[in-house]
Amino acid sequence: MIKFTFKSILATLIAMIIVAWVCAWPWRVSGDCMEPAVKDGQYCFLNRLAPYLRQYQIGDIVLFKHEGKVWISRIVGLATNTLQIREGSVIVNGAALENTKIQRNWTGWKQGSYAIDTPLEIPQGHVFVLSDNLSAQHDDSRVFGPISKSSIIGLVW
Repeated sequence: MIKFTFKSILATLIAMIIVAWVCAWPWRVSGDCMEPAVKDGQYCFLNRLAPYLRQYQIGDIVLFKHEGKVWISRIVGLATNTLQIREGSVIVNGAALENTKIQRNWTGWKQGSYAIDTPLEIPQGHVFVLSDNLSAQHDDSRVFGPISKSSIIGLVW
């Protein structure tokens, strides 16, 4: 027969709270920059431990700090990749990103002044992020450039 003591139950609850706080931090999205993937007002979880366990990948949605604010965007370019935005496409290392890989359809997007005509090399320790809702003008790496990996708070899921 297993005997549970108050101390063991309390220790288990504290451990569960700590794990939940680190691995599944609740976050409410404010704004339409990631629609349709993540809607305004939607609650999601932020995995703050994942960046320590694996490399960032193209398609990851991340929460990061920039100029004292918290932002949400999708990674479309990794360190040492070259990136261009032209003719309605995001081009990484000379090839257009596959919509299935990033689960986003940018067909028909008019980049206007957001175009990056000459290849931009993403510096070591940085990633390039874009908002999913490109029909509206949202600030992302097109405006403030690649972001430092150290500014990323965690992965959104």
